[in-house]
Amino acid sequence: MLAEIIDSKGNQLELKLQEEDISIMYIMQHELLKERSVEFAGVTLKHPLIKEYVVRITTKKKDPLEAVQEASVSASEHIKELTNALKTALKK
Repeated sequence: MLAEIIDSKGNQLELKLQEEDISIMYIMQHELLKERSVEFAGVTLKHPLIKEYVVRITTKKKDPLEAVQEASVSASEHIKELTNALKTALKK
């Protein structure tokens, strides 16, 4: 995944992400929107053949980059839980 900060102003952050599946972006968006300090989190596909996305985050007072980091950790923890549950179910 290639990530680049396009714009960062106070409580707003705009990221450009490339070479990743949009489902990853939707998981991040879901995790961000669960956070009370996040007012807006949106994903836009710029071009379907290039797989270039723009992610916009607006927070109330929290640093949006910190919110992205926390959402990433939360998503990763959920994936670990799912992996463990699947391993357990497959052993039966």
